[in-house]
Amino acid sequence: MNKILMILLCSLMGYAFAESKVLHVSTIPSNADIYIDEVSPDHSREPAYVSPAFIDVNDSLASDVLISLFNPGFTDTTIRVRLSAKDTSFIIVSQQPILDEGFLQAQQSDISKRKRRVLGKDLMKLSLVPFALGLLSGAITYYEISKADDSKKAIKNSSIESDRNQDARDEFRSYQRKARTAKGFTYASFITGVSLLSIGFIFSF
Repeated sequence: MNKILMILLCSLMGYAFAESKVLHVSTIPSNADIYIDEVSPDHSREPAYVSPAFIDVNDSLASDVLISLFNPGFTDTTIRVRLSAKDTSFIIVSQQPILDEGFLQAQQSDISKRKRRVLGKDLMKLSLVPFALGLLSGAITYYEISKADDSKKAIKNSSIESDRNQDARDEFRSYQRKARTAKGFTYASFITGVSLLSIGFIFSF
């Protein structure tokens, strides 16, 4: 029994310390976008990796992997790479410059779309700021309105003109003015947030 446990323990330790199965992709020139297992990738999307890159293929059950390379100014390249059975696989790809103006324009169009999508996502994230400010100013509006109501009740309960009554009137006008200001800021914040979110959503496609 102890012998069996020792064998199982050694097997588990060997598995835990086994080298990771990775694919190292280098390109000439570097900074090529890398798409995995896509025959015709959409280059306007952000890539999974940028060369040089170590790609984790531990979860891959296949003996090979398809990589597509995109580098503006160079020919698009798609290669099926055979993976090492145990550890690291290596590939170095030398990309050829493009002389076709039409192809170069198509690549630049993809880059422009990608930048627009990135801008859209950034605008959607940025919309959280005015929404948060709107919630804060909404809470302030509620507070100022409640304080104005308290001052209004104090005025009604005090029928005699006095310094206290006048103070309550001054406080009522002050809270009312602050509530209007905060309310206006709340509306402006939510309108700004909705605008940024809408524009970002449109740009992200």
